[in-house]
Amino acid sequence: MSSPPPTQAAAPFTEARACREWLGTLPLTNVVQVQGQLLDVLAGLGTAVADPLEQLKCLELLRDKVAFLLDEQRGRYFGKTLPLSQGDERAWNAGRQLLEGMEAGYRRALEATSSPGELQRHRPLIAQRIARYLGAEMVYHMSVYRRFEPALWTRLHALYAAGEAAGYAEERVKDSLEADEAGTSLAETYAQVVLVQAAYLSELTAAQIEFAVALLRMWARKVVIRRSLPDGTLPPSLHALVVDFQKPIGARPMPPRDVAAHHRILDIDALSASLRRRIHGLQKGEDIASLKLPMQAGAIDALGQMERLHRLWCEGAPPRPPARVPDEKSATLAFAPGEIWFFLTAGKPFEQPGQQRELSSQERKEIEVFGQVTSRTASLKVSDYIATSETWGIIDEMLGAWRLQRPASASKGLAIGRLVAMRVAESGPFFLGMVSALVQETDGRIVITVTLFPGKPEPVPVRADSRGRAAGKWQEGFRLPGMPRLKVPASLVVPAGMVARGRAVELFEEGGKTLEVSQVLERGTDFDRVAIG
Repeated sequence: MSSPPPTQAAAPFTEARACREWLGTLPLTNVVQVQGQLLDVLAGLGTAVADPLEQLKCLELLRDKVAFLLDEQRGRYFGKTLPLSQGDERAWNAGRQLLEGMEAGYRRALEATSSPGELQRHRPLIAQRIARYLGAEMVYHMSVYRRFEPALWTRLHALYAAGEAAGYAEERVKDSLEADEAGTSLAETYAQVVLVQAAYLSELTAAQIEFAVALLRMWARKVVIRRSLPDGTLPPSLHALVVDFQKPIGARPMPPRDVAAHHRILDIDALSASLRRRIHGLQKGEDIASLKLPMQAGAIDALGQMERLHRLWCEGAPPRPPARVPDEKSATLAFAPGEIWFFLTAGKPFEQPGQQRELSSQERKEIEVFGQVTSRTASLKVSDYIATSETWGIIDEMLGAWRLQRPASASKGLAIGRLVAMRVAESGPFFLGMVSALVQETDGRIVITVTLFPGKPEPVPVRADSRGRAAGKWQEGFRLPGMPRLKVPASLVVPAGMVARGRAVELFEEGGKTLEVSQVLERGTDFDRVAIG
């Protein structure tokens, strides 16, 4: 469970004007110290500031400083491999406590609106702020792939249902941190939070998460929350994206005919139109700026991500099929191209092909005496290269994707999109794949999903096309066979950034071979998988 913010007798001010002055004295160069001071203030605010309206004004002032501190610290944990270091873990926990403290402060303000007074007219703003912090807590957890407590969903659903029942869910309020001049509303923020989580953040890199969040910040107002859809809105074969106020989960695809009073449907028709227009524009070669996409689009494969988001949000696909628990209980994993090469070649470290390595004195003696290097000396030479594999527990398997639990003895850092080789049977072959999902459960267990690429991999040295330029060094590459019946093209797994569609890649085969790249199939964090012509 999440630990509450620390308790403190009182804040160092009693009203909003003094709060503003106090904030101006904070030494923002010492982020850790200021975080501790703000946590103390949030814990003691209800005691120090007696007037509920003044408390709300103080919270509005504190928002900017909390956002600044979180932005300053996010580099400590956002996009880092898991598990986090102790220092990064402490930084992450401090930020979590700040978000929880802000949510708790606004909740006290919302409770105070039950009494007559000026604060009542601020209920739409207070509720919107609570929804915003609940969504921020969810994304904050998923920024380090940590599963959050289901109670966050329960609080969010109850908050929206109450605002809807009281008639202020659609009322627009200003939000200088998260919305433009047109403002936002509880309903709009609720839809944004729900759709962000429906993007399956556990499958996204840090840059892809930022892109999804930025898109919805622009377009959340295009989503309408409805009790039912007009007839003919969806074909009978499709599902709507539905939230259930009675369940501590996010939106799920559901047939519209099954919608009950405690359900709400996200009408994404206008959002779908905006996504499709940008997808078509990118397919035709239009640039990101002319399509008015957020700047985060430049750091990712924007077309691939928008196609994925459209499938999840707008195409009404039924829920994913259930996984099965296989007979195998463990799998052997190898990470990083060098170590994968070592295991796929039965223990041969990668060396530059076509180059003679300088022989050791022992090897020269054996060649003089025996005419060759003995197997014992060769094996000792190989042992100089350190390559390790790890044994992970198998949880379940579904359509070529395996969920695995990280053992306590594991030492490799984990990230979405990392290349991995996996072997199930002890004497079986290694297959290539990638870490396609990553989550740390509430009990601390780290679970990954490995999606395997079809076909048995063949190690092959690769480099970028050197025609007309200086030849670069050969690097570890892996060839995968085509499978025409499954419409799977022959492909190469190469180091990230080496090639692109329409360019060529060289293979070291009988002195060298150049192949054209017809399509980029996967972009990982340390590799690209490309179709070859």
